[in-house]
Amino acid sequence: MGKSASKQFNEEVLKAHNEYRQQHGVPPLKLCKKLNREAQQTLHRHGMEEYEEDGCGEGVSE
Repeated sequence: MGKSASKQFNEEVLKAHNEYRQQHGVPPLKLCKKLNREAQQTLHRHGMEEYEEDGCGEGVSE
């Protein structure tokens, strides 16, 4: 079974971000499950859902 779309998206963004950081000689970042969970809970508390693709990029849906 494959990875969830959300997890795959997170890993792709992190990889691209770390490649950019490497070009500037700074250490890579790593995902923090706790921080991701807290951010998602904050979205829900404000009546928002998860990421939503609209063809123009990523955003949050209300």
